[in-house]
Amino acid sequence: MVRRSHIVMSLILWCLTATMPYAQQSCPDVDLQNLERPIVVGTKFSPPFVMGSKTAPDGLSIDLWRLIADCFRLGQDDYRYVEYGTIEELVDAATVGDVDLAISAIPITVADERIVDFSFPYFEASLGTIVPDRNRSANFKLLLERILDSNILAIVFGLLCFMVAVAVGYWWVERRSGNEFFSGGPFSGLYRALIWAALLVFQGEGDPFELKSRLGQLLVLLLMFVGVTIISSFTAIITSSLTLQALEPEVRTIADLENRTVAVINQGDAAQWAADAGITVRSLHDLSQAQRNFDEDKIEVVIHEREVLRYLINRKSLSGVKFAPLTMAPQDYAIVLPPNSPLREAINLTILTIINTPAWAVTQQKYFGTR
Repeated sequence: MVRRSHIVMSLILWCLTATMPYAQQSCPDVDLQNLERPIVVGTKFSPPFVMGSKTAPDGLSIDLWRLIADCFRLGQDDYRYVEYGTIEELVDAATVGDVDLAISAIPITVADERIVDFSFPYFEASLGTIVPDRNRSANFKLLLERILDSNILAIVFGLLCFMVAVAVGYWWVERRSGNEFFSGGPFSGLYRALIWAALLVFQGEGDPFELKSRLGQLLVLLLMFVGVTIISSFTAIITSSLTLQALEPEVRTIADLENRTVAVINQGDAAQWAADAGITVRSLHDLSQAQRNFDEDKIEVVIHEREVLRYLINRKSLSGVKFAPLTMAPQDYAIVLPPNSPLREAINLTILTIINTPAWAVTQQKYFGTR
């Protein structure tokens, strides 16, 4: 009985500790007594960093601010949110002091650093690439479609016709020259000639001295050299175009994008990066259109903010896709503050504390899964 009571008390203490505000667990000692309230927090809608309603937003960046506010021992009446339409408007609002801080998916840039102050970075972002994640049946279907849409069937048919022409020619010439191998009636002789021609054309195997005519012997020598080259080239073409590796786009370097159908979202960071890199892309309105294009096999690669893609894949809003190894344009997200803000030192100390705690790891996993 005593042991059971001890277990119950331990559970109660654990629950109280787990639900205790973050500020009561691990926070730096900061002094905000002279700070005017309510604090105006500027935001911009940018899932999964800022989303939800204008006055009560949610998202990873908002969760970070709530952890900071807990450390500052701020109640909900001690701050309010103001939403802006663009990052530029948000930065301008911080420049003139219309907001006490701005938080969203805001990258640290040299141009903005000249007019505002940035906190320490709290998130490492980048552009990512996604490609179709096809199953075996989908790959087999695509394989058949590529065979039917390509010139491979025509090449095979041409080689078979060439083989038959060689067989008929040798049978016609050699049986008149008294070659016993091609004799024995038209069906038997032609059958033997087809087998002999198949080995000669497709494997380069043939004995010139099996033929009695000088012209036939010279043609055998020619086909032995040319035939092996033709078949090797044909095999290489089929291997490179119809293997499963070619069916699923392998995107490891920027050079791999050159021969792929690449899509980006209009007026996004990926569109600007592609323009600077000289990559030809297809512009889409949103990621739902990208999903339809993937489903219809109209595109092979999408470039977008990696964290947004991970969030949508984690929520099953994007399906049938997977990440490729290629990432580009790394950048850090931070909180924007007016120049000489009294909040800067306190926010920096608190961010350095928060990002090294399990609470921040759990918060990120909520939106992105295992990173």
